[in-house]
Amino acid sequence: MRRLRFLLLAIFTTLLIVLPVSAADRILFNYGPLGFSISVEALATFAQEGRIEKELAFFLNRLSPQQQERVQNFLRSRYQVNPMVIYRLSHSAVGEGLLKDVGELINIPKNQNGFYGLRGALIQAVLESKSINAIDLMRKFPTDIELNTENIMGFVREMSTMVDKTKTLVAELDRMTSEQAKSESSIDLKQLRDIRTPGQFNSSRQTVELYDSQRERELIVDLYLPETSQQKQFPIIVVSNGIGAKRDRFDDLAYHLASYGFAVAIPDHPGSSSQRQREFYKGLYKDNFDAMEFRDRPLDVTFLLNELQKRNQSEYQDRLNLQQVGLFGYSFGGATALSLAGAELNFEQLERDCNSQTRLLNISLYYQCRALEIPKQPLNLQDSRIKAIYLFVPFSKSLFGQAGMSRVTTPVMWQAAAEDIITPLVSEQMPAFDELVAADKYLSVSTGLPHAWVLLPLMQGLTNQEISKEEAAAIARDYQNILALSFFKVYLDGDEQYRSYLQASYIKTLSQAPYNLSLVQSLPSLASQ
Repeated sequence: MRRLRFLLLAIFTTLLIVLPVSAADRILFNYGPLGFSISVEALATFAQEGRIEKELAFFLNRLSPQQQERVQNFLRSRYQVNPMVIYRLSHSAVGEGLLKDVGELINIPKNQNGFYGLRGALIQAVLESKSINAIDLMRKFPTDIELNTENIMGFVREMSTMVDKTKTLVAELDRMTSEQAKSESSIDLKQLRDIRTPGQFNSSRQTVELYDSQRERELIVDLYLPETSQQKQFPIIVVSNGIGAKRDRFDDLAYHLASYGFAVAIPDHPGSSSQRQREFYKGLYKDNFDAMEFRDRPLDVTFLLNELQKRNQSEYQDRLNLQQVGLFGYSFGGATALSLAGAELNFEQLERDCNSQTRLLNISLYYQCRALEIPKQPLNLQDSRIKAIYLFVPFSKSLFGQAGMSRVTTPVMWQAAAEDIITPLVSEQMPAFDELVAADKYLSVSTGLPHAWVLLPLMQGLTNQEISKEEAAAIARDYQNILALSFFKVYLDGDEQYRSYLQASYIKTLSQAPYNLSLVQSLPSLASQ
């Protein structure tokens, strides 16, 4: 355990350096009245040559050869980035909050918050090399670095505990899935249709431009429609994307659902769309999303459904069943889905968590806390047409709290990722899922898959694993297509034939290592400990 903590401290120290720590000459380790320092060049020598200078020996010789190699690889790693993206993000509310929190651990001399040094070093290093590297960042830091070792050790202990809890929880969820599979009534899995393949309907996609005159807000919507000559109504599924995601982020899922008889609508949310992201990078906005999106996104969906209702007869031959609506929400879109299903913003809970919790252990809190910028008044954004919601790595725990989450009674499928560094499994996903009171709720957890594909290189660096994006993406697509289709078929379309695909016995056959998949309807007791 002591060696593990030393390794975590070593990796965390270099991680903070990389994320931006960088010292002009020396890094000072302060722990109460005790302290020592090491030179940046000694670290550079170790990174480049593997040679341990005398001043590093006390620190690194306590690690195993394998652990030393991981630290060396981390110091040598280089991540290609866009300098303008880094500059804009570091000046946004979320970026500044994150750097100030890191600055409480990485100080400038006299134990002062290292925020300005961190941001300056990060920007200078990235502008010079268009990449992030630990040694480069250290060399660009404007002063010597003082590491607040006591605070760092406290953080490392929390991080270590969270990592251990995550591993234990994932193992327990896998065990529960296996046990449930044994207890289920036997089904002939060979007789089940392979629903990874398209369904019976051909489908088409059209782009619709809508304008909400009351809010002076334009919505661009991709609409996927099954094609049929029969007089048939199709339930509709609205996809609410994450911040900055393009409308075609879930193009494969939309076509898959449409082939099985669902109409799918994917709107851009103007205050957090890919267009807003591009304008943010150009310097037209301080932040990459507008805080009012916590209100406007659910209103976008309600407006969209109202408009489709008006046009249903004349433009869509009455093919849309707008009383049977499902909502698929990704990340921020998950919070949107929960609002539409009845969850209300809990400003008291949010204020408490934003002022007391370690946000570095739950990056999504930086985003949730921005809801404190909007008027603190009750917001009931529920839409009774929403009959089932699918949440993909959502953030919600502090945003809604137990009081808000307990208002959601519609069926819920909750898809989480074990290694998620944005909405962590233990600190964000599990507590929020546990607060749901819906009679029909499912939790699916996958391993080895990131919150967003852009984070895959960082995930590889932290886990020291080679992960093929193509392989992972194909498996992730199959998991999501099957889970979403079977969930919406049962709870939106009322087709009980698809309940077999929601059984643990089927999920066990679907699961592919190392991207293991579990499915449960309740949490083990250890999840709340």
